[in-house]
This record gives sequence, structure tokens and C-alpha cells, in this order.
Amino acid sequence: MSTKLHDDFEYKIVIAGLDNAGKTSALIALRMKYNFYERVKDLKPTIKIDYNSFKFLKTYHINLWDMGGQKKFREIYLANPIYFSETNFIYYLIDIQDDLKFEDSVQYLHKLLEIYRDLGYSNEVIVCFSKFDPKYRNIEEYLERKKMLENLILSQNKDMKFRFFNISYYDISSISKAMSYSLSRLLKLDKLNDFLTSLITDFECNYAILYTDSGLIIADDYKNTMDIKTFEETISGRINDDLEFFQRLVDEGVDINERSTIFEDKIDYVKLILVNTKEQQNFFYLGISTKLMNLEKIKKGFSKIQTILNQSFTETKS
Repeated sequence: MSTKLHDDFEYKIVIAGLDNAGKTSALIALRMKYNFYERVKDLKPTIKIDYNSFKFLKTYHINLWDMGGQKKFREIYLANPIYFSETNFIYYLIDIQDDLKFEDSVQYLHKLLEIYRDLGYSNEVIVCFSKFDPKYRNIEEYLERKKMLENLILSQNKDMKFRFFNISYYDISSISKAMSYSLSRLLKLDKLNDFLTSLITDFECNYAILYTDSGLIIADDYKNTMDIKTFEETISGRINDDLEFFQRLVDEGVDINERSTIFEDKIDYVKLILVNTKEQQNFFYLGISTKLMNLEKIKKGFSKIQTILNQSFTETKS
């Protein structure tokens, strides 16, 4: 069955869409986190398929298949379904700024989904509206475009499950969150999500986010009363700062256990959390934003999150 792992630790993700949909740019932004704008500005189209591989949580081998979107390559893929066999998740990118290509993009998606039906694919199809830059997110025209595309895709594929994301390489957190959605499915995170929700409700946190040491978001929760504008202005920027911080630690070979940024009575706090298993060590970062007076109380619960993560690793491998 196509959604089964090749073995216990191998994972295949296909990234597809028309040419110039932003597939490769998104992957570069995800890997580099900062100082990547010049590299993606004049990016050449992907020739046929660009293969990338990396380790997730030092345990899983992630194979990324970036499928070139030019018409001649799309025809090759559609004629050879073997390209899509053993896919664990498919990401499909649609350029939200290029409305002239919407029809072609949706048609190509439908053809790919016919192949995946035949292959027995059963996970969500992850559709990303790319180039949904921060400056467009509150513009009615772009919101209507997104709604129209979602309705069109859902109405013609009622037998399949979908997950929709807005992404932009001007907002790394949006790409990290979209990519992390599939990767986090490797772990059993119900207890972890409950723990983050308890931080929000019990300690009036604006957000609680668990990152991998490579900057992927594997679980998060946010204050319910926060409106979209506030989220975009405060939370997204904070996440982007954290992601850049993690990348600089790697690039500069620096070990930092915690980081605090204080604004009057509020603190943005990032804590390194180490999870040991028999096979290896895994490093996570817990990022929270809360009232300064609540931080010491929150710290007392850090051992609980370590226990939950240890259980997740044990249960996933059993």
C-alpha cells in the first residue's frame, strides 16, 4: 500500500505542481532559514526531478521528490505512475498570485489524484497556496481565490482527504508548519498537544510551540482570542526569529540551553529539551510566550514534556 513506510525509518514525500509554483523555493527557504532570498530570486526551473534526503529526529530518512513542473515533465510523470509509488505524503503547490494558471493547476492535480487512487494512497493530500505573501493575507481578492480553489478541489474529490496551507518564503514559519504537518504524523502526539494546550489555558500563554533542532514545528497551540492580524504581526515574526536562531546555532556550532526576551511584563522564552532513547539523543526546543510571573511555574512542568516525548519515541518504534 502506498502509505506504508518502505521500512521502519524511511519516508517519501512528493512535492508537485506547475512550473513556477514555488516548490523549490519553498524547500530552499525551509533548509536555509535565512539569507536565502537572493538564491531563490532567479531560480532556474527544476529539470525533471530534484531528489533531496535528510534525517528527521535522527531516526527517519526523509526522501523529498521535487517534481519539475514544466509541461513536458508533467506528461512523463503522468505516463509513468511508478514515480508516485510508495508515497507517504504528497504536497501540491498552487501559485496564489497567478490566477491565469489556476485551471491548469487544478486539472494537473486531478490527474495526479487519479494515479494516487489507483495506488491506494490514503493519507491527506496537502495543498499549499504558495507565494501567499504576508502583504496579501488580508486582501479580499486573495482570500476569495483561496476559497474558490478549496471548494473546487473538495467538490471534485469527495473521496479523498485534504489539508490546506498558505505558504510564503517571506514567512519561513508558514513553510515549516506545512512541512511539519506530515513529519509529525510519524509520532503519536495527542498527549503532547494536550500538554501545550494546558500551557495556553493554565498560564495565559500567547503560544506554545515545540520545534525540532532543525527548526521544524512538530506541535503547537495558540491563544484562542488572538485575531488573525495580531497573529501575523506578533506570532509569525516571533517564530521566524526562533527559526533563524536555531539555524545560526547550527551554522556557528553554538550550544545554548535557553533564551529569553523580555517585553515589560511579558517574556518570550525558548528552552532546549533533550530526549534520550537507547538509540540516540534528540534535541527539541520549546518556545513559549507568557507573562513573566508565570515562567517559573511553567518550568516545573518541563520534565512532563520530556516524559511525553520519550513515550512518543517508544510507542512509534514498537
